[in-house]
Amino acid sequence: MVAILLFSVASLSAQDMTKFNSLAERTDFKVGYFGNLFSNSGLNLGAEYLWKESVRTKEKKTGQKNIKRQLLLNGSLGYSTNFATKTQNGIFTYSGLILRRVNNKSRGLSVEFNPLGLYRSMLTTTYKVADDKVSRVFFPGRTYYAPSIAIGIGRFRKGTKRSGWYLNLQYTLLTDYNTGVLPILSFHFGRKFNFSKR
Repeated sequence: MVAILLFSVASLSAQDMTKFNSLAERTDFKVGYFGNLFSNSGLNLGAEYLWKESVRTKEKKTGQKNIKRQLLLNGSLGYSTNFATKTQNGIFTYSGLILRRVNNKSRGLSVEFNPLGLYRSMLTTTYKVADDKVSRVFFPGRTYYAPSIAIGIGRFRKGTKRSGWYLNLQYTLLTDYNTGVLPILSFHFGRKFNFSKR
C-alpha cells in the first residue's frame, strides 16, 4: 500500500492540476455516524483538504469522460459508546492521506491511510487507594496509539464542489491493548459540506 501511495503522489505531481484559489474551495467538512452497528456507535466530525488533483480526459464512443484523481489531507475527531450498557466510551482522533478516484458520474472510490491516530477510553466512576486513602480518579481511562486504513465509496455533486455522501469501512489497531493489539472494524457514513461559493 505504501508503494501505491508513493506512485499515486508521483503521478499526480507529473500532471496538470486543477487550480483552487482559496482554503474554503479546497476544504470539505464532514459529519456522520461511526461504529460497528452492534455494540459501539458514535459521531464523527472531520475535514478533508484537497492537496492535489489531476484530471484525465478519455474519448469514448458515448462521449468525453473526465476522470479525477485526488490526493487529500484528512483529519477526524469522534466519540463512540455502547448505548445499551453505557460502557466502552471513547474519544478518537486520526489524520492522514486519502487517495480518491472520481469518475464522470461523480462517483468516488477512495483509499485512506491514517498513521496518526489516538484513542482514549473513558471509564465510568473509578476510585484508587493510596496510603489507606480512597480518592476518585479524574478522567479515568487509557490512551492508545491507533493507526488505521479505510476503503470507501461516495457520490459527489457535479461541478467544482465535492460535497456529497460517503461510506467507509475502516480497520483500526489499538496498540498496547492489554500488552497486545486489538483490531477494530467500523463503518463511517455521513455527509460532506463545502462552504465556498463556487
